[in-house]
Amino acid sequence: MAEVLGEGTRAARDAGVTVTRDPHVGQAYANLIDRCRDAVAAGPGLDYVAHYGSGVFDFSVDAFESGEYAERFSEPVHGVRENHRNVTRQLISRVEDFGAALEALDSGVLMRTVVQTEDAAFHCGRVRAGEYLVGATLAADRVSAMDWAVNALVTETRVVDLRLGGQNPGGVPVSELPELDAPSVPYVRGEPGMAEAPQAKLFDLWAHAVNAGDLNYAALHRGWWPVHTGDVLDDPALAPLFRNVGVRRRRDLYHEIAGRLRTDVARLRQTLRRAGDSPITRLVLDVEEGALYVHWLGAGLGDFLFGVTLLQDKVDQAELRLRRLAEALGAVAG
Repeated sequence: MAEVLGEGTRAARDAGVTVTRDPHVGQAYANLIDRCRDAVAAGPGLDYVAHYGSGVFDFSVDAFESGEYAERFSEPVHGVRENHRNVTRQLISRVEDFGAALEALDSGVLMRTVVQTEDAAFHCGRVRAGEYLVGATLAADRVSAMDWAVNALVTETRVVDLRLGGQNPGGVPVSELPELDAPSVPYVRGEPGMAEAPQAKLFDLWAHAVNAGDLNYAALHRGWWPVHTGDVLDDPALAPLFRNVGVRRRRDLYHEIAGRLRTDVARLRQTLRRAGDSPITRLVLDVEEGALYVHWLGAGLGDFLFGVTLLQDKVDQAELRLRRLAEALGAVAG
């Protein structure tokens, strides 16, 4: 959650908050602008948020002129603001591409997309069809605060302004990972060419990570190729989630989605370039029924963990378990 600022710090940041409106923006946006301004001023975390409807920029709120960033930028602040406007507008197109690719899963619309680099992050939150709030942070250690701030903005806008239900983006936030009662016995697909010893280590790691309660599927990719995949999609506890798309088809779709990343991530990196050229380290595609995660391992673009949960309330918890799996893989490699 966002850190609460003292009154003096809050006032200083608030003084540097700038609202930029397109000329067409009228009274219909007043409450939303105030809500976004309060969220940015409350920081730290949410440094920028923009609203788009039907692909059109409506307004943005940023803290780029606050004292924290006064000496940071190598270009005028209006240039930084314009770069973020261009990035967030193009990011929506990339998000809609991802959404179209995920439709075959029949897990609901893509409502939250988080893309993180080494020194920044963006969150594209779907308010309703064609309407988005896109947030950003300029600090890697504030990504979580930014993420939950945009989740709150999207939910409040849906519930208060539009009289729609909240969709629980991000699931239930967790700070600690619960222990598993017992290791699972995942359905595993391994690369035949791998040595027996590494496969045995990977099997043990997957047995202690993949489970029916949060992280349901995980695949290790090296050089864009899946070398170890394990899941518990056959677990009876998950059976009601496969009424429309069966387990075998779901596995094939996850393989296809991961296989597309080589092209999709290249487009995503090009989109983010105007806001910085740091490599992407994390991608979250949060649909109505669960989420898909990509966590990169080291410097190689083709080396990553691809994870899935089918349980919306466990989206945050499942990603924490995937992060722990990535850490364990690093220890094994070391």
